[in-house]
Amino acid sequence: MNNRTSYWVPRHSPRVFVERVDIVSGVGPKRAKESGPAAARHNDIHRIVSNLGVFDVGGPDDTLRLLSVHPGVTVQEVREASGCEIHLGAPDGQDVPTTREPTTDELVLIREVLDPKALRHREVPPKEAAR
Repeated sequence: MNNRTSYWVPRHSPRVFVERVDIVSGVGPKRAKESGPAAARHNDIHRIVSNLGVFDVGGPDDTLRLLSVHPGVTVQEVREASGCEIHLGAPDGQDVPTTREPTTDELVLIREVLDPKALRHREVPPKEAAR
């Protein structure tokens, strides 16, 4: 069985989140379903995380669905930064929650164990530096 797959996109933009891709390098959920139950069972795109929000492919016809927006980001900003339709649970987007912030213990783990040299800031600068 294949493992769940999640994707990290550091710079959410219309050039990344597109209506249709030019080259397909993997089997997405729609093509997996078309190939039969075995392929569909082993295709598990769990989450897509960008610098603006968290998504899955639970929209109509296996399209992008916005699960949460990161603190300080609006649903409208996500839509404007996307080159494709972003689906929501409700048309007005009122039910899209804010992504939870890391706990103190998680921040310690990130800052002191996983990334003590703060290399993550090369992809996504801290809020203070982005202003």
